[in-house]
Amino acid sequence: MSNLIFIFKAYNPNKRSTYFKHKTYTDYIANSEYVIRNKETTHGLFGIVDKFPNIQSEDNLSNIINYIDDLAKAKVPIYRGLVSLTEFDAERLGYYDQEKWKKLLENRLPSIAEKLNIKFSDLQYLGAVHYEDGHPHLQFFVWSKTNRNYFIKYKEINKMRNEFINDVFKEDLLPIYQDKDLAKKNITGENYILQELKKANLDEKFVRDLMKYQKSSFQNHRVRSILRDEDIKEVVDAMLVLKDELKNTTGSIKYEYLKAYPEILAKVNEIAIKIIELSPQCQNEIDKYIKAKQKLAEFKYINNEKLEEAKQKIEEETGEEVIKLIGNQILDIERAWINERNQSMTFIRANNDTRDLLDNILTILEFQANEQNRYNRFYELHLKKQLSKQAKKELAKLKQNSSEFNWDEF
Repeated sequence: MSNLIFIFKAYNPNKRSTYFKHKTYTDYIANSEYVIRNKETTHGLFGIVDKFPNIQSEDNLSNIINYIDDLAKAKVPIYRGLVSLTEFDAERLGYYDQEKWKKLLENRLPSIAEKLNIKFSDLQYLGAVHYEDGHPHLQFFVWSKTNRNYFIKYKEINKMRNEFINDVFKEDLLPIYQDKDLAKKNITGENYILQELKKANLDEKFVRDLMKYQKSSFQNHRVRSILRDEDIKEVVDAMLVLKDELKNTTGSIKYEYLKAYPEILAKVNEIAIKIIELSPQCQNEIDKYIKAKQKLAEFKYINNEKLEEAKQKIEEETGEEVIKLIGNQILDIERAWINERNQSMTFIRANNDTRDLLDNILTILEFQANEQNRYNRFYELHLKKQLSKQAKKELAKLKQNSSEFNWDEF
């Protein structure tokens, strides 16, 4: 079961009760105590409505609320949707930001219009993000300027759900496609065992099964960092200096984009390295992640020299990956600080945000290591099933001295 909850439905516009369901909905989603507010307004409503092109900058919603009320009175079919994530996934994948949710929804609007038999140019929508403890979520509703059919098949709703799942968790699924597609260049067809490995590794059903993997229960907790106050202060001071320098940049404040500012990017990396050096917990999680990735290489190389080279390369590449991962987490906090209306930053606020940052980093690193180990187990079990009996025997002989895997248990 996915960690994403998706609900999409339409109420019969001819029923009197439908009007009352829609009457207060706009005000509720826009002004909920949990709503992520727009930068220039006291509400959190956004959307595409022809008559109201500046929703995110208009503080008075009375005209919009009256407009939706009139639609309901006119019995215009209004579809309501909800997309909800666990708090862990929302933080890990960046869905604590209104713009991220908005982009997610707008990327799916053409597909939603198609499934509703609505011209995309006729589609109108409103939405808001509620960052409620435990289940941050997006609430939205859509309607057509012309279409009056409110019926939608369940299979179309299920398709929408799957599309949202794929969009939200694509960052988790990409590694499965990249460098782990089980057809490594090092596996050649020069002998019987490698031919068997190649056949097993090219099995398309395995790739499809991996795409449907489920997340395990460890995601439902957060790892708490344990650092001395003076260490936290050292990180806070560095981040506040970085904040001032980032104000002088143009474009998006993201790791990749900052390559245009090598000196600033170097400071991001310095903070990331500082966090690793100050936190034994962080060092431990990184070590577990590297070993988990190196463990997978045991399946792919029979030659010990090539295996050691692969492990060394994995250690170097994973080190770079972790620096970038931590760097992006740092920049998420910096971006939030810079985008706030109130530019004054108290040390207490910066200290608390930095502690949260360190918790996030540890939690994500633990997630990476656990998912890699889980992937390794999946790989090993599937490989055993796919190899012929003769290949298992031959491979067991070659791997009998390995301390990493129980090849003799084939």
